[in-house]
Amino acid sequence: MIGVELVTSAMLRGLACPYCGLAVPADEADAVSAQAAWGWCAARAVAEGRTVGLLLLTPDGSGSRSPARIVTAFVAPELVGAGTGRELVRTAAAGLVRARVGSVRATSSAVRSCSSLPAGFLLATGFTPSERAGRWRLDLGATARVPFEGVMDRLERLVQSVRPVAPPEPAGRQVIGAWRS
Repeated sequence: MIGVELVTSAMLRGLACPYCGLAVPADEADAVSAQAAWGWCAARAVAEGRTVGLLLLTPDGSGSRSPARIVTAFVAPELVGAGTGRELVRTAAAGLVRARVGSVRATSSAVRSCSSLPAGFLLATGFTPSERAGRWRLDLGATARVPFEGVMDRLERLVQSVRPVAPPEPAGRQVIGAWRS
C-alpha cells in the first residue's frame, strides 16, 4: 500500500531521483522558502518504508496568494502509471488550498527528468497549458473545492472561544420528600 504525506525539508535527506541520480538537498533554497510559507515543502509517497515518489514545491513569487511552482517531481519507474503521481498532486493541492495558494505552475518536457513532467500527465491531472510552450498551470480555485464557512459558523466559533459551553451535568439522586406512614 502506498501512503502519501506532506513533509518538511528535514525529511528529504538522502532522497535521490531515480532518473538523474542527484540527491535532493534538504537545505535547498526552494525547500526552505516553501517550508517557511506553508510549514511543509513536498508531498512524498511511501511504500513499505521506502520513498517511491516526490513532489517538491516552492512559492513562485512573494505574497500570501503567490502561486506555487513544482521544482522536482518523480515517481519510481516501477510505479509509473499506477496513480502515485496523481496522488502526489492531490495531496499537494490540498495542502496548498489550506494555505490559500491560488495556483500551481509546472513545466513539461519530452525527456523524462525530475525537473519537468510529461505533458500527458499534467493534462490528465488538471493542468492547462499556458501561452508559452512547456508551461502549465493548475488553478486550485477551479479544481479544488474549499469548504464554505458562513457567518453563523464563524459566530459559533467566536462564542465557543469566549465562553465554552460546559457539558451537561449528570442527574443526581435527590430526595424531594420523605414518606410518612
